[in-house]
Amino acid sequence: MDPSWTWVRATGELRPVPPRDEAASSLCLWTGGFIANRRELIARTGLEAGSSDSSVLTCLYDRFGIAAARHIVGPFAWVLWDERRQQLVAARDRLGAQGFCWAVAGPVVHFAPRAEPLVSALRPALSLRAVAAQIRGEAPPPGETFFTGVESLEAGTVAVIGRERVAVERYWQIEPRPLLRLRDDDAYAAALRDLLLPLVRDYGEQAGVGVTLSGGLDSTSVAASFRQAAPDTPLTAFSWVSPDLPEADETAEIRAVVRKLGCELVPLPAGEHWPLRTEPGIRAPLSSPFFNVYTDLWEATLRAVQERGLRVLLTGLGGDHLFGGNVFSYPDLLLTGRWRRLFSELRTHLPLSELAPPELIRSMVLKPAVKVLLPSDFRSHGEVAWVGERLKGLAPEAPRRLRRRLLPGRRQRLRTMRDPLLPLIVERMTSDAARYGVELRHPLLDHRLFELAASLPTTQTFAAGERKIILRNALRGLLPDEVIGRRRKVYINAVAERGFRERETAKVWALMTDMRAAAMGFVDEARLRQEYQRYLEGKTNSGLFWYTLTLEAWLRQHFS
Repeated sequence: MDPSWTWVRATGELRPVPPRDEAASSLCLWTGGFIANRRELIARTGLEAGSSDSSVLTCLYDRFGIAAARHIVGPFAWVLWDERRQQLVAARDRLGAQGFCWAVAGPVVHFAPRAEPLVSALRPALSLRAVAAQIRGEAPPPGETFFTGVESLEAGTVAVIGRERVAVERYWQIEPRPLLRLRDDDAYAAALRDLLLPLVRDYGEQAGVGVTLSGGLDSTSVAASFRQAAPDTPLTAFSWVSPDLPEADETAEIRAVVRKLGCELVPLPAGEHWPLRTEPGIRAPLSSPFFNVYTDLWEATLRAVQERGLRVLLTGLGGDHLFGGNVFSYPDLLLTGRWRRLFSELRTHLPLSELAPPELIRSMVLKPAVKVLLPSDFRSHGEVAWVGERLKGLAPEAPRRLRRRLLPGRRQRLRTMRDPLLPLIVERMTSDAARYGVELRHPLLDHRLFELAASLPTTQTFAAGERKIILRNALRGLLPDEVIGRRRKVYINAVAERGFRERETAKVWALMTDMRAAAMGFVDEARLRQEYQRYLEGKTNSGLFWYTLTLEAWLRQHFS
């Protein structure tokens, strides 16, 4: 159960009242996550090596006040009672792995690490803006939840809740950084390797550690870095394999990595864990209808980790945000006059691409280059075909503006790293893992890697049709050549399609029949059913309808 507190402004009373310690000026009430730079902070504060995270925090707070958040590295969030100033201070980690919410009801301020206790106590109205975002497959607007009046502390901010007001201060955010100019690819690779290896060691400094391992670069980079930094620590790989779905299977690459790194492999049959397989198929909590399409597979993974007595599970989440995604170097080369290199890379790329040459040049060169020359930042959102009348016109939040002179590739990299869904995904994964006694850690979501990625030229993340250039070069020799040299990315979509197109169509149709979301004006049920029929007929591969299914299941479960 999440802790929760109320502040009664009329009397200045905090409930439950923390025990008073006359010798202490601050008292730690709650922490979530872990401190990645513990050793550095222990040395700086003079505390004993075995000191708790709460002791490190209170020592830092007594010295630096709310600026203590700037000194802590890693996915560490906290709530602290400042006895001297009679105020409560809450900080959310930089990338949002841990949450914190509050709501004001008359003279009382309610606050908790998650929204559930506040929603249960206050029963606020649904936020139409958040519901509309859910149907679009997006996160609620910044600082908002699915309930009006229940606010969410944004990643990288500190809230000070006092008798008169709630003040929020940002201590970190993803921003453009000066361009890193190194002599060659080897120098960039060395810069990443020098940061990545000790960082991963700090995230996995345990007697026994697990890692989610696919055949791609992200998870394998975490596993290889950990093995290099901690060669004697046991490492267990938990891998999704699907030999019955060859288009989604990476068994050969996974086994090559396991042999190279000398770790134990626990294969998990992904093809047996399609969405909606179990009852109830969608089990979203009261606070949010967001529900991962691969929850069944993730829970099988967490059970396997639990059965082996491991407490920490490392993942490769964040690699696409840092170095991958649809971020191309070609428009940057075009606009900076490096045309000879542009033509050379296109000549290499075109024969390998599934796109016709005119389409590739239009989508990867001309369109991003023209877009950055427009008078202002522009992002168009087509209305979801089945959105209901009650939600029409509720446009998404405009993205935070970026500097006009930023090159298109670097601009898109910043937007990718600022993905509003990322904190929501990480927070939910963290919460789900905790139910199994497992602590999920995502080394690639460390803010130091984000700062490095924000400084890279796009030629270090994309060149001649190949992605994640700097990551490939940094891991060369640490991973098998067949993994380093892979161009084809394997997606697990076939597992979802097994559920949606073959095994669980009756459950999908049931969720699209007599919809609670339609009765509330959120969804045009007929249009949604038409879209699903098009999906079944192979006329579209979009799975966007999933977000509406989870919304419907959530409404039936909690608002019937």
